[in-house]
Amino acid sequence: MIKKLLLLILVIVLAIGLWNSYSKGVSINLGSLKVETCSYTSLIDKAKELSRKTNELNTANNSTYPAELRNLDIAKSNFKVNKNDYDDLAARASVEEIRAVNQTKEYLLDYLWMKIGTYANDNDVKVLIDHKEKEAKINFDVSGQYIAVINFIYDLERDADLSFNVDNIVMQGGSSDSITKASFTVSNVNIITSENNVD
Repeated sequence: MIKKLLLLILVIVLAIGLWNSYSKGVSINLGSLKVETCSYTSLIDKAKELSRKTNELNTANNSTYPAELRNLDIAKSNFKVNKNDYDDLAARASVEEIRAVNQTKEYLLDYLWMKIGTYANDNDVKVLIDHKEKEAKINFDVSGQYIAVINFIYDLERDADLSFNVDNIVMQGGSSDSITKASFTVSNVNIITSENNVD
């Protein structure tokens, strides 16, 4: 009878130990030797998290990355086409056309900020401008994803109302997933503020 009772107690203790290891894991500390096991439920959670991250990685490799590469190729192609068109136009331009292009254009400050700000927001880039009044030019410093920076410059150039001639483009960086910095100049531009617009 005592043996059966002891055996029953042993079975109950083992069952409690197994349930505890299942639900909470096991931690054994024998001096310098420490053994820990995760609970079954935490292992299931970690397996689900690993599966989720694996799916995200596969999606990035199979969909996001190729799409970004295509966008990058399109942006490069657009940039080359526009640069070639500009070079062809410059080569064929008459003296009168060059003189007309080189005339200083004037823009209201609020209007210019609205235009530049809209293109910056649309392309998710950061823009700093430095207006050199005596030289009638604006220096731009732009940072963001490579494609976004290229598209921002392209948007400024193709805006018929601004008629910006972008020169001296310098790019730093250039990979599709890193921050790219670009600087360029727009010449023959004067900014009119409310103060200097008063007669």
